Amino acid sequence: MKILAESTLTNKEQLTVPKVVLQLLDVHAGDILVWSLDEQGQLVVSGGRPNSLADIRAAVAAAGPIRTPKGVTVEDMKSGIAAMVRRKHGRS
Repeated sequence: MKILAESTLTNKEQLTVPKVVLQLLDVHAGDILVWSLDEQGQLVVSGGRPNSLADIRAAVAAAGPIRTPKGVTVEDMKSGIAAMVRRKHGRS
């Protein structure tokens, strides 16, 4: 394993991320760093950005159309919910 840089933990338990690491992870102020352990117990740090609207749209498009059961209307759902509430709360 190659050592890229070192950081010192402050009294407030904070770290400064070295510039070389910031560049490798392509992270900037306000971005999120994700800390995880792999299967071998090694610490893995990765850059995680909040999802942009474009990212969310791409994920939704990739998931495909929403599939709803055929033949179920809003009225069917409302009556089913009402029946469940009556059973749960003992109302007829």
